Amino acid sequence: MKLGVCVPYRDRELHLNEFIPKVGKYLKDRNIDFQMYFCHQVDDKLFNRGATKNIAAKHALEEGCDYIVWHDIDMIPLEDGGADYSFPKDAPRHIATKIEQMDWKLKYHEYFGGAVLFSKEQLEKTNGYSNDYWDWGMEDDDLFWRCHKEGLTDDSYLDVKFKEKEYIRFNGNSSSVEIPVPEEFKNFNRKSHTVSVLTRAFQMPEKNPIFLIGSKSRRYVEYPIFRIPGYDYGISFNNSRALSCTFWNTFNQHNYMWLKRYDNQWSWVTVVFDDYNKLSHFYLNGTEVDSLAGFGSPSPFKYEGRLKKYNVDKIYLGTTPSEKADSPVKYFKGDIAAVKIWDRDLTPTEVENLHKTEPTDGLIYDLDVTDLNSYESKDITIKTEDIVVPNSILPFREDGKMRCLPHKDEGIIGGIFVKGDTTAKNEERYVLQMQQGKIDYKKDGISTLKYELVGEEILTPWAKMINIKL
Repeated sequence: MKLGVCVPYRDRELHLNEFIPKVGKYLKDRNIDFQMYFCHQVDDKLFNRGATKNIAAKHALEEGCDYIVWHDIDMIPLEDGGADYSFPKDAPRHIATKIEQMDWKLKYHEYFGGAVLFSKEQLEKTNGYSNDYWDWGMEDDDLFWRCHKEGLTDDSYLDVKFKEKEYIRFNGNSSSVEIPVPEEFKNFNRKSHTVSVLTRAFQMPEKNPIFLIGSKSRRYVEYPIFRIPGYDYGISFNNSRALSCTFWNTFNQHNYMWLKRYDNQWSWVTVVFDDYNKLSHFYLNGTEVDSLAGFGSPSPFKYEGRLKKYNVDKIYLGTTPSEKADSPVKYFKGDIAAVKIWDRDLTPTEVENLHKTEPTDGLIYDLDVTDLNSYESKDITIKTEDIVVPNSILPFREDGKMRCLPHKDEGIIGGIFVKGDTTAKNEERYVLQMQQGKIDYKKDGISTLKYELVGEEILTPWAKMINIKL
C-alpha cells in the first residue's frame, strides 16, 4: 500500500523545509511507502485549501497511490506518541487529535483537520473537499459533513430504544404546559437538585435565523424548554444550535452552561446542582460536557453564593411568562418526552444510567404524558414513535500527537473571524447550505476540478511541488 501525502501550499517555505525531512523520516522509520505532493497555488486569487488538497490527491491517485493523507504543512507528528498513517480500512481516520497549541487536546469536538486519512474508495464516495471555500475556514467541516452523509462518521446511540414512546409536540407559536408545584417542593431549586429532560428541538428560522459568528445582523436567542420564571431558570435550545442551562444566585448573578447539539435530534439533557460544593454539572446522554474538547462550557462549573429562591408555584414547559405574547422567543418548537426532578444531586453513575434505571430516592416529579388533565396545557399534540437517542456525531479517530509549527492565527480571535467577510461567507455556505442539504456535493469536489497546471518541481526523491492556477 502506497500513501500519498497531500499538502496545500502557499508562502510557507520555512514550514516546507521542516515538513519534508521530518515527516519523511517519520514515515520511513515506520516502513510506510509514500510520496509527498505539495499543491502550490501560484495565482493572485484568494487561497483555496480545499481545491489545492483535491489537486494534490488527484495527482497522488493518478501516480499509483492507494490511499492519501490530507496534511497541514504546520503539523509534525511526534516521534513519541505520534500518529498512525496506516491504511484506513472501513472509514476515514482523523489522526491529528492531540495538538500542541491546544495543550494536546482537540481543537473542538468535531475537528477534522490537521491530518486525515482516506482510501481511494472513501475519497470517491465523499467527492473530496469542496472547491468553493476561499481564504480561511469551513472546508474541513464541509469534508466532515460529507463523511457523515455517506455513513463514514462514528455515529453511536444510547443503548436503549424507547418503543412506542409518547411525547408532547410544541408548535413554537402557542403551545405550553403548566405544571403545579406542591407546597413542600416550592423551593426545590434553591438547594441540591437534579433536572433531566428528554427532548427534541427544531429551529425556527422564520422567527430567528440560525446564529452565525460572522453575521453582523443575526442575534443569539434561546427557546424555553423547561422554565421557572422571574429571573428565568431552566433548560433551553438556542439558535446557535446548542442546549443550555441558565440559573441565578441570590446576588442576581447570571450563570450559564451549554453543550453543542443539532436540531432534530433526540437528546437526554441533565443538569445537577451540588449546593454543598457550589458545583453545577451538565450532561448530554449521561456524559458530562467537556469544554477541553470544544463540546461545551466547563463542567462542573463553580458558582458563587446560594441559588436564587423562587417559591415556585408552577413550572412551564415550552414557554415562559417572562416574555411578551408577541415575542419571537416566547415559545419552543419541538418535542418533550420526559421531565424528571430530584431534590438531591444525582451521582455521575446515576446520571450515566438514567436511560436504563430511574433512581426513586428523592424523585419529586416525573412527567406523565398520558395524564395531561392534571396540568394546564394549550395547543399541544400527543404523538408516539420509537425514540432512538443519538450521541454526538464524531469522526473516526486514532490518537496522534502533532507539534504545531509557528504561524499566524487566521481563525477566531475575541469571537471575531480574523479574515472577516471571506470566512463569514464560508460559514454561511457551510451552515445554511451544506448542512441544510441545499448543496449537491457530488457536483462539487475532486470530480469537478478546474485548474491550470503550470508545472511540477522535484524537491526530493519522495516530494514534488505541483504549481497550479485556479
